[in-house]
Amino acid sequence: MRHSLASGGGGRTLGRRHLTLTPQHCTRVLLIGNSRWHWGERNAFGLHFDHALPDVARLEGGMGGWAAVGAVPAQLMSAEQRRITLRDVPLAGCPPWLGVDRAIGAWAGWTRSSTLSLDLSSGLLLVDAGTVLSITVLSPDGEFVGGQLIPGYRLQLLAMTQGTEALTETVFAAPGKEQFPKDTMSAMRRGVLQAMVSAVQDAQRACGGLLWLCGGDAELLATELRHSSPRLQLDPELQLRGLFDLLDASI
Repeated sequence: MRHSLASGGGGRTLGRRHLTLTPQHCTRVLLIGNSRWHWGERNAFGLHFDHALPDVARLEGGMGGWAAVGAVPAQLMSAEQRRITLRDVPLAGCPPWLGVDRAIGAWAGWTRSSTLSLDLSSGLLLVDAGTVLSITVLSPDGEFVGGQLIPGYRLQLLAMTQGTEALTETVFAAPGKEQFPKDTMSAMRRGVLQAMVSAVQDAQRACGGLLWLCGGDAELLATELRHSSPRLQLDPELQLRGLFDLLDASI
């Protein structure tokens, strides 16, 4: 895997593109997701994260860098030089259509695993539990292998609600511990979570890689997976941390 970021004379560069970055810019980052905007802010006390519906008014505060897989508002077009795209992520083997969020997350998981001297001899398995549950596999050399995409927790519940007459889920809460609930809503929640857990377990058996969980529902999955994956690494904010790391490396 390529860990170094290219730099050239007369300015800072990331990957193959010139980015307009200065240290003070890199106190605030934004990752535009499929359904929410994910913010990271850094101050003297550390990193802080929050996740909310799109709000263009928050763009007025400026930012050090941003990336997007969802719709980009017109207000960000003038900040294109601070956008992180797939070609800015030093992850080998990525096809041009790969979502930048998956690339950032996989790169961040790999670099952190290396720093922590974790066992990467079987590669890495990144599971991003967001609107979509994305599974990304890296080889033992840190190269992109491939992955899987399935609807996430809330999207699966929403599909059952909208696609049937009798199944109604108004609160997308976490399921209880009961494996076979009697009431309908609990059964829906348990069934969706169990399907997601099984998908992750199947992927782990197939590739054997070190498991990283990130995304909004990462902790929900971690509760179910810890007994079968004792080496599991959990960081719901992995991609935002990776975005900061990429920007810091360019300065």
